[in-house]
Amino acid sequence: MRKESLVPGSRAAMVRHRVSARLHGPLSRFAWFVLYLDVLVIPLLLAWGAIGVAESDTGGAIELSAGLVAFSALVVAVVLPARLPWLISSFGIETILAVHRLIAKIAVVLVVVHLVAVLVFDPRHLSILALWHTTWAARAAVTSTVALVLIVVLALRRVRRQPRYEGWRLLHNGLVAVVLVTAWLHVWWLRHLVSHALLAAWFILSGLLVAGLAVRRWIVLPMRARRYAYVVASVRAVPGDGVTLVIQADGHPGLPFVAGQFVWLKIGSTPFVFEEHPFSIASTAEHPDRMEFTIKALGDFTELLVGLRPGRRVFLDGPYGGFTMAGLDSAPGFVLIAAGVGVTPLLSMLRTMADRGDQRPVRLILAARRESELMLLPEVEEVRARLHLKVVKVVSEPGPEWTGETGRIDHDVLSRNLPRRYHRLHYYLCGPQPMVTSVSHDLAALGVPLRRIHTERFGSV
Repeated sequence: MRKESLVPGSRAAMVRHRVSARLHGPLSRFAWFVLYLDVLVIPLLLAWGAIGVAESDTGGAIELSAGLVAFSALVVAVVLPARLPWLISSFGIETILAVHRLIAKIAVVLVVVHLVAVLVFDPRHLSILALWHTTWAARAAVTSTVALVLIVVLALRRVRRQPRYEGWRLLHNGLVAVVLVTAWLHVWWLRHLVSHALLAAWFILSGLLVAGLAVRRWIVLPMRARRYAYVVASVRAVPGDGVTLVIQADGHPGLPFVAGQFVWLKIGSTPFVFEEHPFSIASTAEHPDRMEFTIKALGDFTELLVGLRPGRRVFLDGPYGGFTMAGLDSAPGFVLIAAGVGVTPLLSMLRTMADRGDQRPVRLILAARRESELMLLPEVEEVRARLHLKVVKVVSEPGPEWTGETGRIDHDVLSRNLPRRYHRLHYYLCGPQPMVTSVSHDLAALGVPLRRIHTERFGSV
């Protein structure tokens, strides 16, 4: 690939971004849906055709069908959060994780159905619990089931007790690996299914897929992050209880990204460290050699950021996300709506538009509880002089001297501040999930087409 194709703002990069936007639209989402449905159903259809499940006894049919679909659901649940850029751009990271959790729950239910069918319809199968005198296939099944139960218990415990995320995530990922490997071995050692060529090919391919994604996730991506390392240029506090981190590319032209995307940030001597956090990029996409992030001051990781000194190496995994203006060159204008630190990807969009001389009208609506908590206002004012930009500030707990909008961003605030012909504009909403959901409904009630409303919800990933 020629070097010019890696520089945002070049003709090659702009063409790539437009094509990317088309690939990540409704057609892409439908294609991913069909693919995952195939993964769930095809092994079941192959088994029915090869073994004749429909003609077997009821217990055998339930046992085999539930077990096959449960295994396929586990594969899908693992593939979903595997950081595939096209997948994240199509659905958004929050939707992917929600579907991941849903399919994982379905897999657990199917595993329970499979176990009940195995133990109830043929009581002789109780002998598999005698681990010292049973087969390796049975031992693999018991190990997989126990690990799956532990995953469920830890998930419930996390909701109630809120343990430290990184420790929980490490244990969760380790148990997921145990579940998948032992479930795969259980099927392979039984030989009942894989004695048929098509089913054997399917299970081999599924194993290679998961193994390949694991190698990519835990080896290839960290090696790429090391090759594109950055160093800390500055760390400063910003109004609104935030911290702005500025990093500079270390001996390379920078990671190309599209304004609105995010990266996972790692701090340590190596990119193979386990702890990482996702942050939206706040800087212009025209200069990927210099990236900026503004982070809300929460938890131990923020304290670590504050203690960083210039010259410290950091590593990035990304960029990811489809919350961008790519492919909207003909859009007449934009309305950007943010609460709190949700302004960061919108600031990246504004800075990129300014650097490209884009003079399409933009309206930025910012919300916070107090005026002092409105984030990145100096940065917005700095870029405002180069744009056709109007800023509206909304404060829910105003002081005595406040003269702007009050309350929350709702139907009335939007009605007063949206420009003429607002139905033709594209809307970008970023912030806490309740705010994004509420404003999305208000915009839809005002007649804004859903295809023009783009959202990014901040939350735990």
